[in-house]
Amino acid sequence: MAYDGSPDFNLDIVGACYNIRKEAETLAGQNYAYNLKRKTGALDFITSPENGSVDAKLISSDDARKIHKLEVFYDQRTKPCQISTNCDQNVCDTGTTPVRKSFTAQISYCVKTPVRSYSNNDMVALCMDPGKFMRERGFSDLRAANEHLSERTLAYLNSEIGTNDEWDGTTTAAGVYKDIQLINSALDEQRVPLPGNWAEVILDYQNNQLTGMPAVIGQGNLQMFYKLHNMSCCNSATPYGTAEVDGDARFYLDQAANTVLGTDKFILAAYNAVHLLTFNENRNIEASGVNVADRMNITVPDPFGYPYDWNFDFYFDKCTKTWKSMWSLTYGFFNVFQADSFAASGEDTSPNTSPDCSDELDGMTGIFGYRATAA
Repeated sequence: MAYDGSPDFNLDIVGACYNIRKEAETLAGQNYAYNLKRKTGALDFITSPENGSVDAKLISSDDARKIHKLEVFYDQRTKPCQISTNCDQNVCDTGTTPVRKSFTAQISYCVKTPVRSYSNNDMVALCMDPGKFMRERGFSDLRAANEHLSERTLAYLNSEIGTNDEWDGTTTAAGVYKDIQLINSALDEQRVPLPGNWAEVILDYQNNQLTGMPAVIGQGNLQMFYKLHNMSCCNSATPYGTAEVDGDARFYLDQAANTVLGTDKFILAAYNAVHLLTFNENRNIEASGVNVADRMNITVPDPFGYPYDWNFDFYFDKCTKTWKSMWSLTYGFFNVFQADSFAASGEDTSPNTSPDCSDELDGMTGIFGYRATAA
């Protein structure tokens, strides 16, 4: 290959970078004792296969501003009050055409690891043993990036808490956390779980006309309740196997929940309500074949098993004679429950009214807030 001004260190940097990708694929999902990782339940939930995919298409992309837009489609349901009791109505009457609605979701947030600088000796180690190099240098940055992304997911879920139409006829307003006592701590001997009170959470969920098992994301008193009641699921580490909370919820332990949501607050979420979107600008660069020995822009699978890839940028800085690298990801969130999801079909876009009648689920977003108390 003709000399292009890059340093002649007799290193196959291109090969090393692709070995990093291979290493990430091989080690995906494994734990490293040196690299303690907190439980990231919010990220585990939103990226779980159960959370599904959506009907969407990319409508625009502005690489310079790192903003990408996705058009997401949804339908408004027919309400019982729209059903006619007029026996003279027939198919010859004037009809209305249901209009499929859509909204635009932006993939405009970014997470980037610190720029790392490596000497030539570091690069020799990288080329000789990419696995050892990444264990000692690279994966810690990605662990921290995933934890940050989970915190951002928690913050998004917190912002999406909607109206909770409870089983007993009362209502908790959007953005408000409902107190639920899950532990009796008044006894001198020990704490006692209160599964009877937990039943209220499940009945609330069902009263909002949602089906299937919800996800529960939190820590603190909620985690203690699960531990005392011998229940576990998903990413919660207990000695009780992987049972699904008596079949009525899935628990995701997130050790940042108290910090992001507030002490002992937790999220109850319907699967398929909220989604994480990611975008890799390096994918097009890879496809173009412009990567060279002293500059690489590739994508690497997340080494901890999450279903997205990271942009990995690597180049030689001729001014400082060092190799520099950085990991990055562009992402966004959206909720399939929109403000007009429960308005009349194609007739109105306001969240609380329609020409025909109101919908009892106006304001429901599939995300609910609770605070687990002990007394």
